[in-house]
Amino acid sequence: MPTPPQSAAPAEHPIPGRRGPFLRTVLTLALPAAGTALLLFLAFPPADLGPLAFVAFVPLLLAVRRAATYRGALLCGAVAALAYLAAFAWVASVAVLGWLALAAYVGAYTVAAASAIRCFQRRFPVAWPLPAALLWTGLEFLRASVGPGFPWLFLGYTQYRFNALVQVACWGGVFGLSFVVFFVNAALAGVIAPPAAEARHPGCRWLMLLAAGTLLATCAGYGAVTRGRLTVEDGPVVGVVQQNFPRRVAEIFGEPKSEDEVYDAVDAEIRKAAELSLGLRADRPELIVWPETTVGVPLNVAPELFRRPRERETLMETLRLFRQIGDEVGSHVLVGAPCYFPRSAGYVETLLYGTDVTDFANSAVLYSPDAAFVDRYDKIRLVPFGEYVPFSNVLPFLQALTPLTRQLTPGPEEVVFSLPQADGEAVRFGALICYEDVFPALTRAFRRKGAEFLVNLTDEGWYWIPGELRQHLAMAVFRAIETRTTVVRAANTGISCFINPRGEVFAKLAPHAEGALSAPVQLCDARPPYVRWGDLFGAACLAASAVLGGLLLVRSRRKAD
Repeated sequence: MPTPPQSAAPAEHPIPGRRGPFLRTVLTLALPAAGTALLLFLAFPPADLGPLAFVAFVPLLLAVRRAATYRGALLCGAVAALAYLAAFAWVASVAVLGWLALAAYVGAYTVAAASAIRCFQRRFPVAWPLPAALLWTGLEFLRASVGPGFPWLFLGYTQYRFNALVQVACWGGVFGLSFVVFFVNAALAGVIAPPAAEARHPGCRWLMLLAAGTLLATCAGYGAVTRGRLTVEDGPVVGVVQQNFPRRVAEIFGEPKSEDEVYDAVDAEIRKAAELSLGLRADRPELIVWPETTVGVPLNVAPELFRRPRERETLMETLRLFRQIGDEVGSHVLVGAPCYFPRSAGYVETLLYGTDVTDFANSAVLYSPDAAFVDRYDKIRLVPFGEYVPFSNVLPFLQALTPLTRQLTPGPEEVVFSLPQADGEAVRFGALICYEDVFPALTRAFRRKGAEFLVNLTDEGWYWIPGELRQHLAMAVFRAIETRTTVVRAANTGISCFINPRGEVFAKLAPHAEGALSAPVQLCDARPPYVRWGDLFGAACLAASAVLGGLLLVRSRRKAD
């Protein structure tokens, strides 16, 4: 009797057409990478769940390990890079196109890292976590260094509240923390993934995890000991005001306003800052700091030189308020304001007929208690497309990307102010305007020039989407540790605060609240290695990654031949 025909065995992937491969790609590559995007976003402010950073990249690294091609690794990196689209959402408060472009630019480094890490995983089946951490750190250093630089949302910043761990920033800056965090991620992924078939000693992957754990524990232990031994002493009392005047792009670049409307708004903000300053009289601060651009008229030019009556009246009223603060509080005032002419011109009281106004700077201007102009610092690190248009002389069409009609003039040098003391020895300090405190090289320069504490004048009233305020604060914490100086922040809508040389926020005002605050700055004589060496660690990671990549490229070509 003939045997009946056997039914065909069921297909391994019964999904017809192309749905099978597509679904496998989604489940094995895109979905884990999306997990990294979510975890990484949550690790940064505003969610601020820093511990998640130690596992955030594990799903991505496992997905890259499973990717059959470099195209798959690139897909993983692109999906993981969506973290930056969410983390930079606050930029959409002022420019949606700028938000998308910025997220794409920063995300491109994640895409490049995913592709290179796939290569490391195959060339070094056991030891790949170490070159992967070097690569990630080197790419962060590259992002901070290319063009105008954008050192925002580096991995190490997620740990700003882990005070013991972040003390190692006094050696390697934020790049040292980024290396530690990524190394832990990679070592965990190396243990979780099945041993590579080509690995000679697959059990050695546990040595990578042991090395990463030991490094993490050593850094935290070092920090716990170091912060306890750091010697600080109270210096002059400094006050900050937070007038909480939100900004709106539509108000600035929308329908033209009358001169009275413009100066009514300027006068209201100046009066509010003065009112808050006078409220500090009981604390007797020796310096009061107003945020960036609080005064909307140039403070280095005598009132009588202005032709517009309202502009002249605003300036005269501002000087009267400075004098009142000096009489009732006895304080110097450091004010964010525009300035005309180069700093070398000093206080301009006379102009020759036909003199053109040169330079237009975003400045921090110091006035004495008797309302006399002392000195000024002009912002050096201008905001691309916010205060100037990069490469506009070569690519003039870029001007269309911003409503700016006039570009600011960058300052020529760091200026260290002197604050007189009763004992005759002045205390020296530097001013950082807007986002200048995210550039470690600038804070190091001020410290090297003798600044004993740093002041950040900033106006972040533009950003109604959450995230920017706490992200900026996280970076300021690192600047305090890297230079072992107190960082005083005066921010229009927050977060105004005092950060001591250990990186601890010891006094602050709530964000989006009106108020004033004063405290003695803590002075520290320590000059940490980071002040002397700078970003040597980050540069070394980039160099090591480049050398390793070059060697692998040469080796692959020789095999091909």
